[in-house]
Amino acid sequence: MKVNTVEVLRDLELLECTIIERTSLLTVKVDFNGVQEVVYINNTGRLKEILVRGKKCYCTKTRGGKLRYKLIGVEDEHYASLIDTHLQEEAFITAHKLGYIDWLRDYSLIKRNVKVSSETIDFLFTSMRGVTLVEIKSAVMKLPGNYAGYPDAPTPRGARQIRALAVHASKGGESIVVFIAGIPLAKGFQLYCCVDKEIEKAVKHAVRMGVLFKALNFYLDPITKSVVLGETNLPVKLECYNTCTNNA
Repeated sequence: MKVNTVEVLRDLELLECTIIERTSLLTVKVDFNGVQEVVYINNTGRLKEILVRGKKCYCTKTRGGKLRYKLIGVEDEHYASLIDTHLQEEAFITAHKLGYIDWLRDYSLIKRNVKVSSETIDFLFTSMRGVTLVEIKSAVMKLPGNYAGYPDAPTPRGARQIRALAVHASKGGESIVVFIAGIPLAKGFQLYCCVDKEIEKAVKHAVRMGVLFKALNFYLDPITKSVVLGETNLPVKLECYNTCTNNA
């Protein structure tokens, strides 16, 4: 598959560091050239195959709070996996505004963080077809064939959100789940079912109700200090990858 790439977020102020260990759900201890520091992380996935001791990583300065730095990416060969969910969301919005996402080109973003069936959904778009609800999910787990997997940890909230989208679709609305494949040059997406069987049930129900599932690729290029958009219409496998790993 030919991969076309474009920089969507540029001039990031990246600080190179090395993973020491994850210290809590929202913190990681890293080494800045001999100086150890606890930094913030906003991705609550397990990330066991990513947050490996000794791996090169990349942080940015925070804009307040107790911790001075935020971990946004971890080295993966020549590039880095983009694990920061806020940057994934910002990259998604920017790519849409610039017209890079072909299947979303005729849609207008109206509102963020919309309440649907007591759940908060990321985006409300409109088009000639009416109202479209879009929820994005971070997929940074690397599966065979350089496929990105989700989820790598139990996610009751994710299952509830997908079911809320199914309700909207069952009433004639359009609902889309977008998996952000955060690994460099991802070849596709596949649902990972070893850690959460409820997400499998929610996805199957959503498919029956007419929810659409899409996947696109964002990753970090430390050389150009940018977030790169790869393929915007990756193959999506909703049949479960069930070969469980020790990292699950």
